[in-house]
Amino acid sequence: MFLLLTFAVVMKAQQAAMPTIIVFPADSWMNDHGFMKTFNNQGETEYIPKYNEAFVNTREMGSVIQSIQKVFEERKFEHEDLQSILKDMKRERAEELANAADGDEAEKGAMDELMQQARPDIRVDVDYAVQMVGPRKNISYTIKAVDAYTSEQVSSVEGTISMTMDPTDLALRKAVAGNCDDLCDRIIEYYKDLRDNGRKIVVVFRSAPSAGINFIKDEIGDDGDTYDEFLYSWVKKHAVNQACKKGRKTAKMVEFKAVRIPFFDESGEPIEAEDWAKGVRKAFKAETGFKVSKGQGNTLGRVNFLVE
Repeated sequence: MFLLLTFAVVMKAQQAAMPTIIVFPADSWMNDHGFMKTFNNQGETEYIPKYNEAFVNTREMGSVIQSIQKVFEERKFEHEDLQSILKDMKRERAEELANAADGDEAEKGAMDELMQQARPDIRVDVDYAVQMVGPRKNISYTIKAVDAYTSEQVSSVEGTISMTMDPTDLALRKAVAGNCDDLCDRIIEYYKDLRDNGRKIVVVFRSAPSAGINFIKDEIGDDGDTYDEFLYSWVKKHAVNQACKKGRKTAKMVEFKAVRIPFFDESGEPIEAEDWAKGVRKAFKAETGFKVSKGQGNTLGRVNFLVE
């Protein structure tokens, strides 16, 4: 039985030997082509990409994404298909994904849900521009790989295709296939670091007005540790190699960045950010007696808690 369990764990680890990618139109491309919605969020302008609308009204981008995706597939990367996920989510949900009638928060939630459903390791953003020169065209492009959990840039490649008569998707596939060895090597190197040293996440604690607490002044127990010191000590102790950085800190909010969490549990199953962070939520609740609930705005790599 032990040998069978060990074999299963090894097989799961081998299956995850290559990162899973998902290819997106870059935000800059979406904005340039009118597929970005803006709204005012307490004085700050926020942007929401309308992917369904982009694929329906600009079929070329769908073909481009498939072409770029094929390049990575040929190099043995795992991948999730953006259009397929969008279609699945639209069937599962009554509201539209890109133009939800329930307002901006519903749209933002839908985008987060998309990434939660796909759970890629790396997001690949594709941006390109076409300039026609008679029957030929010049195509400038940028392919950028970022950590899907932290949005940290991993690598990028850019170039210009001059005076081609190929369809845009074919031209880009040829160019990227011949110019992405370094990009792929850096992605694999980055992913290996995550597997060896833990995935990076962000953990945030906020207090509700009703809680009446001050993270940086109020103390826990007889040791004299403040709430933020207690949380930092717990997160650092349980992070892989104690990798954790202090982020923003106020009386009502504390943030911990670049928290490295294990890639797999003992059975070889991937560990999600929310599952790992339950430990610090329970520890804080046990020490203080406060109710701690899941906050708003959780993403693949960001866990928010609300102290009530």
